[in-house]
Amino acid sequence: MVKRYAGIAFRCSRRIYCFEIGALHLKVGDDVVVETDRGVNMGTLVIPPEQTSLPPGMAPDSVKKVLRKARDEDFVKRQENAELEKEALRICREKISRYKLSMKLVQAEYMHDGNRVIFYFTAENRVDFRELVKDLAHTLHVRVEMRQIGIRDAAGMIGGVGICGRELCCSTFLTSFEPVTVKMAKEQNLALNPMKISGICGRLMCCLGYEYENYRNSEGGRRRPRRKNRGSSEGGSENRPGRAPTKTSARETPDPAGKAVEEKKGAENPAGENARKPGSGSRRGASSSSSSSGRRSRGGRGGKQREKKKKESTS
Repeated sequence: MVKRYAGIAFRCSRRIYCFEIGALHLKVGDDVVVETDRGVNMGTLVIPPEQTSLPPGMAPDSVKKVLRKARDEDFVKRQENAELEKEALRICREKISRYKLSMKLVQAEYMHDGNRVIFYFTAENRVDFRELVKDLAHTLHVRVEMRQIGIRDAAGMIGGVGICGRELCCSTFLTSFEPVTVKMAKEQNLALNPMKISGICGRLMCCLGYEYENYRNSEGGRRRPRRKNRGSSEGGSENRPGRAPTKTSARETPDPAGKAVEEKKGAENPAGENARKPGSGSRRGASSSSSSSGRRSRGGRGGKQREKKKKESTS
């Protein structure tokens, strides 16, 4: 007999696990009771048997089985476990503050048979919670397991709405987290504002990697070589975009009749000649003459004063 498999997902996990369903007739969305390594638990079928095959490298004997389709008493038991989880969270938070542990409790999960409770928490460093586990086991009378998760896993468990207005990807369809870097945002010409490219978890948004490969493939069409400024061959001036070409001191431009007319810089009369007023010298010559005349005038006054002093001394 050919074995049939199906993909099962659990409430506090994004991963999809392969289970053997045997002769059960199940469809997507059915709640089932399965046997796991931690005990009996309740999950949801997300991949039908027609689309599920045994993962490569996995032995058929190691695959867990689906016990049965969920019944009414199973849904009642799940509701009771939900109430127990709220009480367990309250007790665990009180004991964490009592032991002064640097950890943030995220969620508690009771197994379907009620023999084990798993606490999920986040922490920056490793936490010694041995005394906490002993105290919780003595108070709750069940087996206690502490599991440290990442900040993205915590956001997926809590859920929420992103800046796009839709439910978070990590809490809906993502089964694993791919690495996201700032290079992806740069490649897509996004503003490198942490408030705009970060999710509610504080990390870079997972959706930055959805179209990254398309942007990389179209990089050659988007980026073109920058045009260099070309200077004038005669005068050496740069003709930049948006600016009128500059005139050189002596340049020949074609007139309407096809003749070359020489343009000289600073021409004022219609003939194009620099007409200067008689008696007007260059600015340099005027400054030199004025300085020399000033020196002569200062020297003359100094001589008269010296002659006056000599006469006074002789008298």
